[in-house]
Amino acid sequence: MSRYLLGVVTQSLRGGSPAQRPIFNDAIECTRALLEFYMYARYKSHDDATLSYMEDALRRFHTFKDVFLLRRAGKKAKAKANALRTELVKKRKVDKEANAETWTPSKKRREMNAWRDYISHEIDVSKELDADFNFPKIHLMSHWVEQIRRYGALQQYSAKSHEQAHQTNLKDGWNASNHNLNFLPQVITFQRRILCFEVRGLNLQALAQHRENSAAAYKVLPSGADLAAPLSPQSYVKPEFMGPQNRRDGKHPDAMIKDFRALLDNTQDATHRVAIYSGTRECIKHKSRNKTYILDEQLHAMELCIYHGIKVQVEGLDGERISLMCRCTGSQSWRGGDRRKDWVWVKQRPGRCYGALNGRLPWQLQRLFKIKLQNKDGAFVEYWLALALTTIPENSGNLDPVSKFVQLRKAPAAVALQVFSMGNIVGCAHVIPEIAITSKTGDGRNERWIVNSHIDLATWYDVYNS
Repeated sequence: MSRYLLGVVTQSLRGGSPAQRPIFNDAIECTRALLEFYMYARYKSHDDATLSYMEDALRRFHTFKDVFLLRRAGKKAKAKANALRTELVKKRKVDKEANAETWTPSKKRREMNAWRDYISHEIDVSKELDADFNFPKIHLMSHWVEQIRRYGALQQYSAKSHEQAHQTNLKDGWNASNHNLNFLPQVITFQRRILCFEVRGLNLQALAQHRENSAAAYKVLPSGADLAAPLSPQSYVKPEFMGPQNRRDGKHPDAMIKDFRALLDNTQDATHRVAIYSGTRECIKHKSRNKTYILDEQLHAMELCIYHGIKVQVEGLDGERISLMCRCTGSQSWRGGDRRKDWVWVKQRPGRCYGALNGRLPWQLQRLFKIKLQNKDGAFVEYWLALALTTIPENSGNLDPVSKFVQLRKAPAAVALQVFSMGNIVGCAHVIPEIAITSKTGDGRNERWIVNSHIDLATWYDVYNS
């Protein structure tokens, strides 16, 4: 929940009157400081610079936390405020009865409104005077930096691994047992068997990787300036895809799309249909260095396969490779609900920095597909392509001075939809729209977003490091 907190608070408080704006900004600053302190604390290693950043974040939190003081009133403060309210209501009643004969209806209305505002103000002041942040969790944060200096990163004290072990070491074994009184030996045997299979799987993966490396050096799916990445059966390491053809029933509508013409016929939106047609031709033309000209009959007859997901290998903070699943169901629903169209980071052409985004832009996937083209020499070339809703950053991609988020808007209509190589996808992105996405409004009405750079440590570090 903490990963989405700052984005939700920022979007919720983006309006307000000029008098409310300073209060809203303080609330956003306080939330951001607390979240950044938490994210710095999650680092697996620290130096003097990161510890100073932690101390600065905690200092900023204590500076702006009074904006939430009214909501920190305890039972005693609330009881005192209620007693004050009762006393003021009695005074209002006495004032009303004493001037009942002299007040006109309009003056009576003005006096009652003034009494109401006065009572509300006095209650808020009473709660703020008696409220405080003196509770253990707030105090303990002041010792975190010194604790890290003495004993190392706080990640080593996390109980997450032990809580997950309850699932793998105990619950799974219990579910696989016959649930009798002699369940404990069965749980231990089950766990030992699972570990043996995992070790065997790792050994087989190591052997397979060793054979591939010794056979020939392999290339990865291109990224960067290439709009389309041709793949031969053994020249490139293909990313992992998830397509509707893998479903057991084999009756998924997208599984019936076998050629490019069927994809165009299945695309109901005329704008998407034109973008797929023209974008695919442009990708093939770009990759072939303007040497390949395809007739419409050849393009329509090209073999095609639809995919609903792609696993992207990204680099974590510690240099390890982790897999992220980016899903795009196209025109189909996701688990009985609305269509799922994930946001991904797309690497742009060299020379385009976009401020804090470091040469990447978050685009929303609309389609994932692979086409196969036969060259003049008879060899087949595969193109792994994606159709996406494009965005452009506002303020040249610079961070907002309060929330430290980058704001996006929908690209102009001429380039709002683009076809590009899947090799340009470098990770999953998370954006928060200005209005909620529902089945009635659809995605098209959301034309402004903010990039949630606090969704994970790697994304936050990239944006912060800019």
